[in-house]
Amino acid sequence: MQKTCPQCSAGFEITKQDEGFFQKLTASSPELNSIPTPTLCPDCRQQRRLSRRNERTYYQRKCDLCSNYLISMYPNDALFPVYCSNCWWSDKWNSGNYAKGFDFSRSFLEQFQELQNSVPRISLFGKNNQNSEYIGHSENSKNCYLCVDVVAEDTYYSKWIINCQDCCDCYQLEDSNLCYESQYSSGMQNNIYAFLADQSNNLLFCYDCESCTDCLLCFHLRHKRFCINNEQLTEEEYKKRIAELDLGSHKTYKELLQKYHQIWKDTFHRQNLYINATNCSGDYQYNCENVRSSFGVIESKDCAYCYDAGHMQDCQDAYEPAFNCELQYDCHGCNRGKRILGCSVSYDIVGCAYCDMCHNSTHLFGCIGLKHKDYCILNKQYSKEEYFELVKKIIEKMKQDNEHGKFFPVSLSPFCYNETVAQEYYPLSKEETVSKGFNWKDAKDEVPNVTKIIPANQLPDNIKDIPDDILNWAIRCEATDRPFLIVKQELLFYRKMNLPVPRLHPDERHKRRMAFTNPRKLLKRDCDKCGKDMETTFDTDKSLTVYCEECYLKEVY
Repeated sequence: MQKTCPQCSAGFEITKQDEGFFQKLTASSPELNSIPTPTLCPDCRQQRRLSRRNERTYYQRKCDLCSNYLISMYPNDALFPVYCSNCWWSDKWNSGNYAKGFDFSRSFLEQFQELQNSVPRISLFGKNNQNSEYIGHSENSKNCYLCVDVVAEDTYYSKWIINCQDCCDCYQLEDSNLCYESQYSSGMQNNIYAFLADQSNNLLFCYDCESCTDCLLCFHLRHKRFCINNEQLTEEEYKKRIAELDLGSHKTYKELLQKYHQIWKDTFHRQNLYINATNCSGDYQYNCENVRSSFGVIESKDCAYCYDAGHMQDCQDAYEPAFNCELQYDCHGCNRGKRILGCSVSYDIVGCAYCDMCHNSTHLFGCIGLKHKDYCILNKQYSKEEYFELVKKIIEKMKQDNEHGKFFPVSLSPFCYNETVAQEYYPLSKEETVSKGFNWKDAKDEVPNVTKIIPANQLPDNIKDIPDDILNWAIRCEATDRPFLIVKQELLFYRKMNLPVPRLHPDERHKRRMAFTNPRKLLKRDCDKCGKDMETTFDTDKSLTVYCEECYLKEVY
């Protein structure tokens, strides 16, 4: 079935697999009363989900319960109370006290927004974390700082890091330790600037090197050791050349990084990254089967339109779910969620719809901030029989108002649009944002409370010359002029790894990492080796060389 998106006018298809999924979800949750097929295209659906995710804009404020100072996703003038993590997870308050009965003379979304503006929200979302007050959307982590989507220890400024330790400025790593500025890899040890480097150790500025050890500025290698620029050396030659490099020097590090970037521009690239993926489409998929139009997905089966996700089965339109997820539709950040529709940042829930920040609960509808609850609507408790009867009536009302089967609109986001991940993938100007009825907030860095602010170009070149007193300074980013701090555990990491102190603000470092991540859209282009048609996430401009899977495998293996 072909459709046209009413929001962006793009054409899109509802496939037979899509229709089968909706039938399966409806059969598993009859109270949802035949979920309609999407009216918005996949990109516009994803934009809605991303608009409820603030990963990088934080504020200093007080907890509205204990009055302690904290770092929060929400500013002081937020419409709702904001609690610190300890208070929010405690029994000092009861989210059921904000319950509302459903009013059939008004739309569901209008009533949900009223509830959203009254229920306390957690300052930074996390669960079961230790000494990690400044991380978001993370759980079971220890000693982490300014991370998002991590299950890790001693990790800083990183995103989507699972079962890792001692990592900094990394993205999408699993089961890795002592890594810096590395991406899309698993099973790594002691790597600096490694991209696509599964099961590799002691790599320096390497691209697409699997099961390799002790390599510098290498690319497309397999099972190699002691190589520089893809040249095989003896162990003695390699160690001598490495000893001549002073990686603790910012000047040396920058020169090596420039060489790496030139390699990346000059070499060929794989059409799509599928590792042990069967009947899949999209990019960056590991150990997947029948996963369609999805990006950054691991260990999943029979899914579609999913992003940065793992360990799922029979899920569609999901962003950042993980760990034993099943039958999720149009959800955001719902770890271990099953048979759920239109839910956001809710862990360990079953049979829920249109819920936000609810945990360890079953059969909730339109609820916010509930924990260990069953059979609630707009936070109000009902009997089992009352719940199912009322849900059916509410869904009929939602169908009349064209609300059923859709994630919350951007206009209901608790964040301003330019604070969210939506701005990264679907950027809008301030004028465009306001014209669409979305919220916007002009960015302004708070003045750090430090003894001095030093321009990045005035820092000592070498990590060995950086004094402990840098912990009392702010550094002015050499690209954006934004001030940023170095924290103690971060400085210890640089010294342990013999790395120079960064000259760029953490947001700028993140931006540059993401520049090496392809657009999440399949594009048609010809293979630069054999000329055959293919779909890839690499742009159609010819500045990069892209090979189809067959040609890539012939070259590498």
